[in-house]
Amino acid sequence: MNLEDTHLDVLMKAQKAQGMTDRDLVKLAEISVPDLNNLRAGRREPTAIEKMARVLGLRPDSVIALANGTWNAPAVALPPNVLQFTTPFADLTVNHYLVWDPKTRLAVAFDAGTNADPLFAALERHKLTLAKILLTHAHGDHVLELDRIIERTKAVGFTPEAEPLPGCKPVEDGQRFKVGGLHITAHSVPGHSTGGTVYEIRGLETPIASVGDVIFAGSVGSIRSRYRPALDDIRQKVLSLPPETILLPGHGPMTTVAHELAHNPFFP
Repeated sequence: MNLEDTHLDVLMKAQKAQGMTDRDLVKLAEISVPDLNNLRAGRREPTAIEKMARVLGLRPDSVIALANGTWNAPAVALPPNVLQFTTPFADLTVNHYLVWDPKTRLAVAFDAGTNADPLFAALERHKLTLAKILLTHAHGDHVLELDRIIERTKAVGFTPEAEPLPGCKPVEDGQRFKVGGLHITAHSVPGHSTGGTVYEIRGLETPIASVGDVIFAGSVGSIRSRYRPALDDIRQKVLSLPPETILLPGHGPMTTVAHELAHNPFFP
């Protein structure tokens, strides 16, 4: 699976989130307008990239690695009893997940995606009962099939309290859920959305976390508010999890806490 963001996406996200104009960027990075235009046109300009990354508070070597195509997500093997579904949304794709307790066969869906048919097939194939649907946030690509899933499975839907949805119960920061042998803790990490929530999941052979659009392999979701506090929250509530924790993002490939700590350009 391709990375969600290119080096240009990373630079633009950091620039936009900090309210920096192109004129500001050129002046502060001490690059020329042609340098910036060449970069935006797709040329790799390592010196310009490094200068821009430093001004934007990014990790220069990681942004350059993205530009050179040498930034790779780690090879991640999902633990047993976890499935990833990737469904189309316009010209993009979105991930959602199914996790279950092998003893009770009780399952939890994380986000709803845009096509629930593979999820329904998995529930039937593994003889599972869907107990809960936990939403990381309420953006359309993550909730499109929510009503259909609830109607068919009778599972209880939960959404971040700052992003209410009809028929769903609110999730508070720090709220805990127990589903069979699964222990799930909700961590509020606003920024990409007002109520963006990460779900830390224990009880499997490897710890996992459903992170929605809070963090991607090699990037973060577009941060629309609280840029620096949002990055601090990601560091404190996501990248503080055990290093072997597998991160299940809403877009792009899976990654781990250790890999993002070492290589994510937003966390120098």
